[in-house]
Amino acid sequence: MIVALDTTFFALHYFSRDPGVLENTKAVIRSCRRLGNRGLVPVMVLAEFYALTRKKAGRDAAQKYFSEIELSGLDIIPVNISAAKQAGILRAKYQEKIPWGDCLIAAAAIEGRAEYIVTEDPHFITIKEIKAKRSSEIRV
Repeated sequence: MIVALDTTFFALHYFSRDPGVLENTKAVIRSCRRLGNRGLVPVMVLAEFYALTRKKAGRDAAQKYFSEIELSGLDIIPVNISAAKQAGILRAKYQEKIPWGDCLIAAAAIEGRAEYIVTEDPHFITIKEIKAKRSSEIRV
């Protein structure tokens, strides 16, 4: 199974105070690391999460969490030419109602052949080219 992880997934993982949420996000990450599975993290997610964390918890936390994700064993997916084109197609198709960042994340997930994106962001629900699931919907 291949899944893509969105910025909101990492926001829950690092900032939720609900032990059940943390247990679930840890299970998703463990599942992504299992043999035959992959967890994709588009570089746009890293950028968004760094900025969010720096604003919410400061530079040191942003650096720490960024490094943890980078070294987590998840696959960091760059934006290549094909994904850039796919992002532009998505942005145009949905009449610019989906933010560029989400278009780039969705495009990287599509290019990486993810079965779905784990996200809390409602923009992804409207993108028909890839499935979206909330972290609470994932059973591992």
